[in-house]
Amino acid sequence: MIYFQTKPDVVFEAILQEALVSEMTEVRMVADDAAIDSWEGLYPETSTFCGPYKAVRLMAQLLAAIRDASVYQLTDIHWLLLYECLRNFCATHNDLVEDDPQALRPIGTFQIGFLDGTAIVDIYFWDTDFLLRPIRGDWKNIECDVLREENIEVQTQDLSVDSIEDDVPLLEMVDEVAWIVPEPSAFFRAGSTQYPDTRG
Repeated sequence: MIYFQTKPDVVFEAILQEALVSEMTEVRMVADDAAIDSWEGLYPETSTFCGPYKAVRLMAQLLAAIRDASVYQLTDIHWLLLYECLRNFCATHNDLVEDDPQALRPIGTFQIGFLDGTAIVDIYFWDTDFLLRPIRGDWKNIECDVLREENIEVQTQDLSVDSIEDDVPLLEMVDEVAWIVPEPSAFFRAGSTQYPDTRG
């Protein structure tokens, strides 16, 4: 599990997993086609710090962390990548339901219409300072409990085609969490057609 500001509910966890799997597929296709302009267009901020192959490996780490019972603190590059990943996924999802406000698309076991990416960031992200500050490039010296690559369930073979792409930052395990714990139906309940549903 990722250490967000607010404890993720099952709907947000489903959104996270769907977003990461979908975006990993998209970024792999861009990388395989060597379409660097497409990569920079999809991930304008992340692409200034890493290439698409490393991004896929970072996404695999994020996906493994979400599926793990332990809680992990992200580095700035992980936050930045997750931010752009969710932004892209929400935009694609919303484009598909835009023509019909009542249209719902499956995400995990849920049927969801509009995804409010801004509200998701406001609820779950601690801040967006990672958009403003330089991201540390020396990831090899981080000393922490880590989610190591052998625990990543997603196959990432053939992704480190360049030795520069090989160093991936590790995630720190959080022993004591202090997040906001919302009511189970705070953001999605019977009859909801958007996420989060913060209407009274």
